[in-house]
Amino acid sequence: MLLTDLVVVFAVTAAVVFAFGRAQLPSVVGLLVSGVLVGPYGLSLVADVESVKLLAEIGVVVLLFTVGLEFSMSRLMVMLPLMGKIGLPQVIGTTALVTLATWWYLGTLAQAVFAGLLVAMSSTAIVLKLLADRGETGTPHGRIAVAVLLLQDLLVVAAMLAVPLLADAAGISPPEAATLHNAPPGHAPPLFANPFAAVVVGVAVVAAVLIAGRRLVPMVLHEVVRQRNRELFLITVVLVCLGTAAVTAQVGLSLALGAFLAGLSLAESEYGHQAFTEVLPFRDTLASLFFVSVGMLLDIRFLIANAGLVAVTVLAIVIAKTIVTALPAWLAGFPPRTSLLAGAGIAQVGEFSFVLGSRGAEAGLLDTGDYQTFLAAAVLTMAVTPLATSALPRLCERLAGRGGWGGWLAEAPGDKGGPGLTDHVIIAGFGLNGRNLAAALGEFGVRHVILELNPETVRREKLAGRDIRYGDCTRAAVLTHAGLERARAFVIAISDPASTRRSVRVARELAPAVRIFVRTEYVSEVDELEALGADEVVPAEFETALTLFDRVLGMYDVPPETIDGLVAKMRLENYGFLRAVPPPRPDGGPVSPPGRTTS
Repeated sequence: MLLTDLVVVFAVTAAVVFAFGRAQLPSVVGLLVSGVLVGPYGLSLVADVESVKLLAEIGVVVLLFTVGLEFSMSRLMVMLPLMGKIGLPQVIGTTALVTLATWWYLGTLAQAVFAGLLVAMSSTAIVLKLLADRGETGTPHGRIAVAVLLLQDLLVVAAMLAVPLLADAAGISPPEAATLHNAPPGHAPPLFANPFAAVVVGVAVVAAVLIAGRRLVPMVLHEVVRQRNRELFLITVVLVCLGTAAVTAQVGLSLALGAFLAGLSLAESEYGHQAFTEVLPFRDTLASLFFVSVGMLLDIRFLIANAGLVAVTVLAIVIAKTIVTALPAWLAGFPPRTSLLAGAGIAQVGEFSFVLGSRGAEAGLLDTGDYQTFLAAAVLTMAVTPLATSALPRLCERLAGRGGWGGWLAEAPGDKGGPGLTDHVIIAGFGLNGRNLAAALGEFGVRHVILELNPETVRREKLAGRDIRYGDCTRAAVLTHAGLERARAFVIAISDPASTRRSVRVARELAPAVRIFVRTEYVSEVDELEALGADEVVPAEFETALTLFDRVLGMYDVPPETIDGLVAKMRLENYGFLRAVPPPRPDGGPVSPPGRTTS
């Protein structure tokens, strides 16, 4: 039963990841180990492995969708040169190097080339999760890694089509069951027998998805948002994600690439940040199942019996892929440290290689022993990647500190990526108060970001050139995307008291140092908002009282400077004088001023 299997998987995974966390080891490695334990080669605790793998595939789709949402078309355009200068040499170089190294062992050139294609692919899911968890997606080595991964995903169709061609070249006649018409889950049979035609069609589909995503999807979401129904918005976003992935899979491209393109097409729309927030709760849970499912592939008995061969294979793959990526990156002008970090980041074997490997094994390009060696080595390279990428920066720093040739590994300016928005003001709500504040900030050239849930307002102000985003200020992901941790102030000018309280609480947890200003209606809310973390609370009824106070005293010829001084004192004391005024007496009798009694 699937439900029982999921309970077992999550129970074991929770315990293992907790133990790895206490040992300060990456959670991704814990997920892989969990898969080994519950899988068919471990304790065999999961009965329906295929159903778990199906959910895991959806997890990868959602993960890549959110990664696309964190990008933009402008950032992708910047990566195109990196695909040519670094991505292409990485794929060709890795394939060639592995071909030369395995030709003598596998026996034919075609089988060696197939082994090279297997190793050339890297894990989009693992690399992008590590980059996202560490906030390194926008760093130079993060951009290199993403560019290489995107190119590899675009070459998926050609690699799949190469399987029967290589089998023919090796003189192998695969059985009918091994033909590509029995495509693995997530990949439809390629529609074209010519690899060049398939690549051209693949590029055309990518372009069509991006154009439709940028033109059509925002229009649909705008109509959905006007309904003010969060469930409908979430369902539509999931439909866009899964639907685009299904379209790309039908032409032989990967589901992951389709999901990434769906996210990318939404990234620059006014709904991108809110879409990211709605999908985020499902991302990590489903993506975790993918890493668990990869761990299920590892045969512990085979690994123990062939430990030496597998260890040498893992070491060779990691070193070779690191060098083959780092060298063209360095030649392209990146610092040695950045080049090494990028190379180590994609030094593992990718999830698509499992699909490609199974097709090759069915076609006769790999025998059972070679296939098991590949599986064991591939899973271990995935497990090694988080450890290597965590240790490498510290190693570079230690070597750089010794001077000499180690100075090449010093951190270069820009290695941590650009700061993005910083020292800005975030305004939640674009009603009268938010609009006036934005106008004042604009007059003085203060950078500000506006969060608003009215789709008509967002569209109108966006056309006017404002940095306004459709997003719920009570959601942590929306505030993070707006740069809350780097902001100078967060101003909450919405009318919903419950949402105001949630927003203050979330903002204070995310950014302890940011100044939080809150506009509220009533004095009764001041103490609670301050307790939640607000620095300044401005109640509308008090400001009204101060205005009346100013006007009435002016009628009695009280000097303006005296009135201004008193008003300033009241504000400085957080309206203490007015807050001390007791409520009316139930009997309608006179009320004593503070410090006085009625006789």
